[in-house]
Amino acid sequence: MLAAQEPSDLETAVGLARQFNLKFVLNHVSHSQPVLDYVASLKVAVIVGPIYEEPKNYERYDAVYSLPGELYKRGVKIAFASYDAHAVRNLPYAAGYATSFGLPHEEALKAITLNPAEIWGVADRLGSLDVGKTANVVVADGDPLDVKTDVKRVFIEGREVPMISRQTELRERYSKK
Repeated sequence: MLAAQEPSDLETAVGLARQFNLKFVLNHVSHSQPVLDYVASLKVAVIVGPIYEEPKNYERYDAVYSLPGELYKRGVKIAFASYDAHAVRNLPYAAGYATSFGLPHEEALKAITLNPAEIWGVADRLGSLDVGKTANVVVADGDPLDVKTDVKRVFIEGREVPMISRQTELRERYSKK
């Protein structure tokens, strides 16, 4: 995986990968809007995120937010990453936010499910609900990319996971007062 936030980082990292004949995935190209056509020409997947970063002084206000949609328009397979274990719960919301800036809804869902499985070579076991794959399912009362949606049940490897945590216990305790 090659991490490169800005165009010069990207060109240097790709140059090194090519010099040593390495297969790679691009990671965190948040501030590389000027070279997105070059990124697309590489024919590699891109892991984006977090998309809540502020743009650089020389960028449009929506440069980081529209990045997933701009990559998709150029035929680049994307996946979202949180880069922080505590923020992983926000991946669906990052994908949902990207839909407001040009990423189609179906592609946003794929960017947090099937695309990561394909990028890491485990799509034969994970990433979609197909016969023979591991059954990891989230049941919610609305659009999974909407922050107002409430997750009702979660199944990991076909087994239901209790929806009780310290956060839910505190919510219950203090919402009754």
